[in-house]
Order: sequence, then C-alpha cells, then structure tokens
Amino acid sequence: MESEKGKIRKLIQRKRDLLTSAERQEKSREIQKNLFGLPEFNKAGMVLFYAPKGNEVDTCPMIDDAIRAGKRVALPITDLSSRKLILSEIKSYQKEICTGTYGIPEPGKEFFRPVMPEKIDIVIVPGIAFDKSGYRVGYGGGFYDRFLKTTKALRVGLAFQLQIVEEKLPSGPLDLPVDLVMTEDTMYDIRRRRQ
Repeated sequence: MESEKGKIRKLIQRKRDLLTSAERQEKSREIQKNLFGLPEFNKAGMVLFYAPKGNEVDTCPMIDDAIRAGKRVALPITDLSSRKLILSEIKSYQKEICTGTYGIPEPGKEFFRPVMPEKIDIVIVPGIAFDKSGYRVGYGGGFYDRFLKTTKALRVGLAFQLQIVEEKLPSGPLDLPVDLVMTEDTMYDIRRRRQ
C-alpha cells in the first residue's frame, strides 16, 4: 500500500508543482471563498489551520482573515518524539511563525498557547491527493490521522482540483477520511454519501 501511495504522491506533487505562483494564489483565493462561505465555518469558534509549505493551498490569508473575523485560530506543532501534533493558538501569522519540523512553518516557542483537541470546531486538513470518498494521501508521517482520532471536529480538506483523483485511494484501518473537500471549483460533501 505504501508504494502505491508513494506513486500517487509523486504524480500529484509533479502536477501541483506545474502551477505558477499566480495560479496558486488565484486558486487559493477561490478555495478561501468556498471555505468561508461554509455555514459550519461561520459558526466555528476555533479553527485548526495548517501552515502552507511549498506549493500547497495557501492558507496564510485565510488564517489572517479568520483572526480578523474574530475566530480563534490554532496551528499544529509537529512533535517527533511523541509522533503527535501539539496545538497552539496564534494571534498573528506574520509575527508568531518560525520554521519548524520538516521545514513546516509553526508557532514559535515564545508564542506557545496550548489548545486541547476538544476545543477545535473545524480541522483544516492538508493532503497531496484526495478521493471523492474523503480519503487522502498525505506526506506519509501519519501525524494527522493520529490527531483526527482525538477530535470530533468537522474535518475539511483543502486541495486544488488537480489533486482530486477519480479512483479510490489506498487506505488502511488507521486512515480517517475527511468530511468535506474544498477545491477552487467545488465542494465534495462526503457526509451526504455516508448517510
């Protein structure tokens, strides 16, 4: 299964890397409009975002706009010793972020404000590929899958349309699907399919 996931990872990353910076920004703005138009997002008190790395959907403007809108925003810190995500509330993306584990931006130690998983209303989940059943291929560390087991929050994947695959992605018992996937073109509501 891991070799199959590895092939998908490489293929989709190659496609995503072909996007120009302008295309990525434009598509990210459309994804933000779709996310911020979601009723559950508007009702949420605290949102766990991810900080973008490389050519991922750019969440930086979303984080700033959510804070300006009065939402509490948390970001994950990757703790390699426990293989877990530790959550920290941030007040300003520009002022409080430094380069962390694997080169991923995360809150600096001097700005650490711990957040318990049960306080999160929505988890914004990164991924390299998503299928229409909500399963995802991430970067292979399993950090998000372990974290998602600790929260009942709504799980929302953000992806460019080119990251959505038609075939079912390989998944095992530890893989948890997201509830929704937002792209620049549409929203896949997996909750409806499960009913």
